[in-house]
Amino acid sequence: MSYLVIALACVLALGLGITALAVAQDDGTIVIDPGAPVYASTCKACHGVIAEGRNPLVEFSHATHMVYACSSCHEAFPHTPSGTITPDMKSCWNCHGLRHGPMGIIAGYECEQCHGPGFDEMRPEFHVRDWAETPHVQPSLDELRTSCMMCHTKAQCDECHDELGVVWRTTASFTYDVENGCQACHGYENLTKVSADGVKSYYVTGIEQSAHRDVTCVECHPDFSYTDDEPATAMWQVNAGLACQECHDHDEVAVVYAESLHGQLIAQGDYSSATCASCHGGHDIARLDTEAAKLDLLFSADQMCAPCHQEAYDSYDDYYHGAPYKAMAEDAPACWDCHGAHEVLAVGDPASLMYPVNAIETCGQEGCHYGSTEAFIEQSAHLIHGRSEAQTSNPIVGWWLSIRNRE
Repeated sequence: MSYLVIALACVLALGLGITALAVAQDDGTIVIDPGAPVYASTCKACHGVIAEGRNPLVEFSHATHMVYACSSCHEAFPHTPSGTITPDMKSCWNCHGLRHGPMGIIAGYECEQCHGPGFDEMRPEFHVRDWAETPHVQPSLDELRTSCMMCHTKAQCDECHDELGVVWRTTASFTYDVENGCQACHGYENLTKVSADGVKSYYVTGIEQSAHRDVTCVECHPDFSYTDDEPATAMWQVNAGLACQECHDHDEVAVVYAESLHGQLIAQGDYSSATCASCHGGHDIARLDTEAAKLDLLFSADQMCAPCHQEAYDSYDDYYHGAPYKAMAEDAPACWDCHGAHEVLAVGDPASLMYPVNAIETCGQEGCHYGSTEAFIEQSAHLIHGRSEAQTSNPIVGWWLSIRNRE
């Protein structure tokens, strides 16, 4: 089928108001697939020579972008009955000018490369020409990580301030916030990297259905660009895992976590210790707006605690706690019901919830062992994680198990 016929088929589809992708079949017919992704394979039916496509409004060529998936720029089907939807400049900044870790700038960011000599007229409305004489603190705070950082650097701000003897600091990092534009690359399922450990995928899924669907990437990954801002630690995984404190009960939970065993180890440089994300997850963290989701959280100790405390989790098998918990009994205690969550400490720490003296109150909490005493704790606490050991050390039980093993 000729390109002319294919083009006419696409134009007809658009004329009918069908906003979908065209797929050429083996028999030459065009099928409009409403659910197809914006990939080259689904665009080439109409755009057989996409590399020759140009945008007359800017210095842009599809040919120089052929190494990227169409969906990196075209998040949705671009052709509609009212015209073609052209990606805005903000989407260009998903890559252009982006300083991405040790890779440096991953795409050029000189304005005149695309906009020609008239780019200086493109300043935002709030950025008036008498900027220096006009109060600009609030506009700069509001737009710092968006409009400002799209064109400027921290050094340019400091240069002007130093001349005037002005000292100005902000807690926000001088990094352009691409929001979830990172998905331009990380939303591509074939985004992988080969290392000594094998092939690792950097494909990110689950965000749109997660509790963080309205949170931008940079809010959790503040140091993704490796800028001059001092990060919390030297590892981005740890920094991302600690970023939750900026939104969730910062004044309370952050302090409690810092005093916990996990927080203390992180502060000491032991980055194998747990952060918020280690327990709660990251990109696909669930929304707790249904009873089913709450139950999933309740019975998530095998994912939340076991990866680091496998031996303790395996031995959590006594009749009244571990065994029913693993059988998904809703009234059975999870690890954090006894050991605490953000405030978890080593059992031998006098401040631990399971330190013998404190365990009296912990075990006697509402719904558990009302009226527990020191004698009760002394006689039973060691059995919770020791059922198997207790069984094998009991001569009668040991004899019975040996008989059964012969059968």
